[in-house]
Amino acid sequence: MKIFIKTTFIIVGLLLGYEVAHLTLLQDSDGWATLAWMESVPEDGPSANADPEDIGRFSKVLSFKGEPSTPLVDYLTLASLTLTVVSAWVLWAREKQSIRADRWRVAFAVGLVSFLSVTSLALSGVIAEPEKIAPEAWNEVVDQLQVGDVIAYRKEKWSARRELFAKGKLTVIGYRLFKYGHLAIVVEDPDAPGRKVLFTSESAKGVNVDEDADSLQTHNWDAYRLDKWDLIDLGRIREGILRCKEKSGNFFGYDFTGMFALWNEDLKPDHAKDFGTEYICSTSVVTLLYFGGFESDATPRQELDLITPYQVVRAKGRFVKPPSLPGKE
Repeated sequence: MKIFIKTTFIIVGLLLGYEVAHLTLLQDSDGWATLAWMESVPEDGPSANADPEDIGRFSKVLSFKGEPSTPLVDYLTLASLTLTVVSAWVLWAREKQSIRADRWRVAFAVGLVSFLSVTSLALSGVIAEPEKIAPEAWNEVVDQLQVGDVIAYRKEKWSARRELFAKGKLTVIGYRLFKYGHLAIVVEDPDAPGRKVLFTSESAKGVNVDEDADSLQTHNWDAYRLDKWDLIDLGRIREGILRCKEKSGNFFGYDFTGMFALWNEDLKPDHAKDFGTEYICSTSVVTLLYFGGFESDATPRQELDLITPYQVVRAKGRFVKPPSLPGKE
């Protein structure tokens, strides 16, 4: 029993130390420092040998926060957990017995009940209701988005925890490991010209354009815009969307091997038949961009190479002249 409590005390102590440091010192950091190296971009990518006029890069043009932050919940959770663990240590793990064991038992009970109550409320979503925005204000946000803008999603900690523990969405783990946890690109709906939809890939769905720009209202995100967008072949973008939906838009169309950096599909298809059947969100975006005429520095390899959303928007690249679509030579 003592060994178990001591081990738990050490583990919880480390977690508490990280959470406190994150709340007080690392609020603006890009994920866990231990994984930051995975979001670097190779310096010998395609743009390294390109002419200056052929080099493209992304710049942040818009930020939006649709999820409320809950720092008070974080502090209450950490305080109650600290009280619970310290009380358990004093009561059952310390060699010297406490002369005020009854008070420590009360402290343990209060800490445990408080921790379970606050955590349950936070995971239920009752504490953090989505922020409301007037329709007119939201329309102004949507009007600023252009076809080609890449949407990099951020997520509040309790929102990610709620989706992980309550809904079983393993992919939300990336929100705590990296700067961004999801990626999509604004495109024109192939079936409804003029309508802005989001091209991405999701678990249990694969590549899809099921959500339109209005779905962004309940998320935190940054929009990045690629310069020289006029060099992109929009006809090939539309063709790429259709082929991706056809080949990978299904339950098994999400690339779990790519998610764990084991293997990626062909990220540089020159012809529609070259598209693969499995993509993660970030590889679906860079693959579509390549098909349209932009080769990203984030995709020089295939094996043992996790391509994160932040890599995609921070990387430069080069514009290339793609082959014409059949019948349009």
